[in-house]
Amino acid sequence: MSNHAANYRGIVAMIGGSAFFSCNDAGTKFAAQYLPVTEIVAVRACFALVIALAVIFWRREIAAIATMRDPYLLLRATIEAFIGILVVYCLSIMPIANFTAIILVQPFIMTAVGAIWLGERVGWRRWTAVVVGFVGMLLVVKPGTDAFQAVSLIALLAAVLSLTRDLLVRKIHGDVPTSVIVFSTALFAVPIGVLGSGFEPWTVPGVLPTFVILVSAAFLVAAFVLTVLSFRGTDVSVVAPFRYSIVVFAFVLGIIVFAEIPDILSLIGIGLIVAAGLYMLHRETVRRKGRAVPA
Repeated sequence: MSNHAANYRGIVAMIGGSAFFSCNDAGTKFAAQYLPVTEIVAVRACFALVIALAVIFWRREIAAIATMRDPYLLLRATIEAFIGILVVYCLSIMPIANFTAIILVQPFIMTAVGAIWLGERVGWRRWTAVVVGFVGMLLVVKPGTDAFQAVSLIALLAAVLSLTRDLLVRKIHGDVPTSVIVFSTALFAVPIGVLGSGFEPWTVPGVLPTFVILVSAAFLVAAFVLTVLSFRGTDVSVVAPFRYSIVVFAFVLGIIVFAEIPDILSLIGIGLIVAAGLYMLHRETVRRKGRAVPA
């Protein structure tokens, strides 16, 4: 069991990472008004690569780059690169708060998959939370109505891939520094973004979108570092609930930067997703304590 200081560090890191992810989303959405999706991914990754490399030199971890041979690290970096393209595309079309809410259905997907395909025992309380969470997602997505956007399905795919990415963090060997994990993520995103130039025409970026992408890259690197740190050496059940703080940041930035105010159904759906997610994490904590008592 991790000590109190480690969990406190993880909580602060998770809230900070959520804030930086939202800032990156806002900057990316702004840049998408001027540049194609894959160009944003490639340019942002180039900036992130330079920033991550500077951090590696500053922390004198250049020799640790050899640890990129870790297969889980390579798989995570590849998945993250494709997530980047999906996220930028979704943000170019969807309100930030709606996109963020869909991404947060990850724990419901994991619970359902574990129960249906892996034979894990899931009690009625957690099944109720799963149902409530998916109802909240349906209120945000609004299938079968005029407000439905097909891009919501792409956001859902990004949520599934993000879940896989986060699980891989715990598989990566502890000797791999956080800076190297971030470096590998940016390194893989560059060629995948460049490949996109064969499918959509790139343009010469102006000063403003270039600056915004640079700032977004800095936010993204900081978010990656903080998120990885939040799960290292901490109790996931204690730290994970604070991931939902990203909804607050996304909601505020959406209003301030883009004047995006979700409709009443979306607000109700977002509330249900957050409430169900927090309750599910609570039940997971109770379940683990119950299993620890007999031991």
